Amino acid sequence: MKKKSKSKNDNIWCNLRLVLTGIIVTLGFFIVVGHLIILQFVEGKEWAEKAYNQQVKKQILSPNRGTIFDAKGEVLAQSIPVDTVSVNPGKITYANNKKVPDEVVAEGMANIFNITYEEIIEKLSTNRSVVIIEKKVEKDKIDSLGKWMSDNSITAGINIDEDSKRYYPYNDMASNLIGFCGTDNNGQTGIEERLNDILTGTAGKVVRTTDLRGNAISDEDEQYVASENGSNIYLTIDATIQSIAEKYLEQAVNENTSSTGGNVIIMNPQTGEILAMASYPDYNLNTPSSYLPTGYTEEEWNSLDAESRSSALLNLWKNKVVSGTYEPGSTFKLITAAVALEEDLVKTDTPGEFFCSGSYQVADKEISCWRSKQPHGAQSLRESLENSCNPAFMQLGQRVTAKTLYKYYQAFGLFDSVGSDIARAYPGTFFKLDEMGPVELATASFGQRFEISPLQLITAVSAICNDGVLVEPRIIKEVENTDIGGKEVLETKKVRQVISKQTADTMKEMMQSVVTDGTGRHVAIEGFSIGGKSGTSEPPVGRESDGYIASFIAISPIENTQVVTLVALNGLSEGANHQGGQVAGPVARQILSEVLPYLGVTSSLSTSIEDGKEELLINVPDVSNLTFSQATTKLQELGFNVKFNTDGDPNTVIVRDQVPKFGTTLVEDSVICLYESESEERPRTQVPNVKEMSVNQAINALRAKNLNVKIDGTKGKVVSQDPIVETVVEEGTVINVVISDEAIYSQ
Repeated sequence: MKKKSKSKNDNIWCNLRLVLTGIIVTLGFFIVVGHLIILQFVEGKEWAEKAYNQQVKKQILSPNRGTIFDAKGEVLAQSIPVDTVSVNPGKITYANNKKVPDEVVAEGMANIFNITYEEIIEKLSTNRSVVIIEKKVEKDKIDSLGKWMSDNSITAGINIDEDSKRYYPYNDMASNLIGFCGTDNNGQTGIEERLNDILTGTAGKVVRTTDLRGNAISDEDEQYVASENGSNIYLTIDATIQSIAEKYLEQAVNENTSSTGGNVIIMNPQTGEILAMASYPDYNLNTPSSYLPTGYTEEEWNSLDAESRSSALLNLWKNKVVSGTYEPGSTFKLITAAVALEEDLVKTDTPGEFFCSGSYQVADKEISCWRSKQPHGAQSLRESLENSCNPAFMQLGQRVTAKTLYKYYQAFGLFDSVGSDIARAYPGTFFKLDEMGPVELATASFGQRFEISPLQLITAVSAICNDGVLVEPRIIKEVENTDIGGKEVLETKKVRQVISKQTADTMKEMMQSVVTDGTGRHVAIEGFSIGGKSGTSEPPVGRESDGYIASFIAISPIENTQVVTLVALNGLSEGANHQGGQVAGPVARQILSEVLPYLGVTSSLSTSIEDGKEELLINVPDVSNLTFSQATTKLQELGFNVKFNTDGDPNTVIVRDQVPKFGTTLVEDSVICLYESESEERPRTQVPNVKEMSVNQAINALRAKNLNVKIDGTKGKVVSQDPIVETVVEEGTVINVVISDEAIYSQ
């Protein structure tokens, strides 16, 4: 009986185990099925994406950044191939697979790159799989790295990846205009930033299926999306004209101790094309952060905290021509006069139209004329403009009224943001019309107590020079698609007719009178018709430390005007010479004396006057490929003195170079230096100081140094020279000298 009971119990337990097993299997089945359902229908998309990402490798194809050219195809900014050097810490090995000691790597790389031994040791001590040693490495350093690795039999753990770097061939030319790129090759300032989308292009990619080792499984599934390279941009800037503007601006800022620098803009009023846009101080675009800003000693700069340095650099990089504003001063009298003429509120030459007693009472405020001690007395509009008389223009402003002035300010574009494609542009800062009381109207009439950008002013004056038609200023000439070819030429955009052609012609004729008979006499250039207006801006109330701004806006020729030039020198002290006609006028003259011939604007003169004596102007011929004897005879027959030094026979030795170059215009008795080769060592000399000398004294002083002279002016004393004093130049170099018959203190 007991055996049967045991067997029965065993069967019960056996059945129970089978049931439990079945239940467990069933539950397991449902769990698996449920999980599969979740994976398939709930998490399916997520897991499919993870599987795809494991099996698919994406390769990003970086586009080439477009090149920036000047109007004639000179490269101003381009991307050049460089490399990024990185390492795999702990995996740098010799050819025999032995690990290279960190000390060996650090010592070798510290000798090649701009990084210290200690910094490299720190990088090699990290747990990261890849560490960048240096970015934007140029070819010479990569070659040095390759040689070091070869010499030390290092075969693994050091990586060299292709990259590109922005390069600026002219270093600091048009730096505030062009701007620069960051390490990611995206624009940070200037045109590089404003036109970044056009220059950058669009990245492409290659997508392919791979195995666990990253090897391609099949080429059939490979997807290729080509990158779209950035477009090339051709600016309206002419590198030659830009260099002329920058040369004379830098010289003027340094000579006049202009504490906050200055600006020059040159524009074609008919097309709106900006031919030059210069700011000083400037900076090297290739090393924008490695610079000592103007006004700081090295010790002061090093003592600044990071925030103060950053602020100073941002101010240095800023394009103040577009995003900076200032009180234009008496140059703005051109706008007031144009409005009054257009509204037929005044004639140009009515005697005694206005009266200057040295000051003018407006409401409860007496506002002085710049020449308060020698009042201008009774004047016509033309004489008021020639004299830059504030009381006359306050009286004129009262006739015009604030409402009418503001209507024309709007028409001239002074309330608009001008030049947004160049830099961050801001509209002018004016009183609201309902806040324009008598005093505000008076000061606005002669260009003070409101602010506009230099670009806004030159654009408005260019409308006067373009038969009264306002055109948009433009910096982009063409955009070139580098992938498919072809250029998009940007056309001139006419905005509106602001004043009539008759008013515009009258204004230009009065501007010429300012140069021939008024405060702009320092700008006159023999043989060229020049017009313009001087300006001297007082510092705003409460900002006296900003100093004065001396400016001059010049146009040429009067008929069919090709060039409008604005010169502004900032931060001049009251005790020094700070008048626009005296300080900025000669700079405009120097610039135009080179720019006008370069642009093919012809001179009406064939002679130069010196103390009443006519001297024939002679074009220097090309004597290269002649023997020294033949060249000497030809030059002496034209009236030149000849200087050369050769050990050979002058009858057989060939001239390969000459100073000055052929095509230069000189007076008789000028010296021409001849050379056997372009690389021949040249005699050099220091430029003497001829300022305050008479014409003959200056000529004699320069010729004593075997230097030639080009004189602008007919009588008086030298007021400026280029190159400046103590500059070392080759013998035969032409020194440009400006003569003035009197000291003119002008607004």
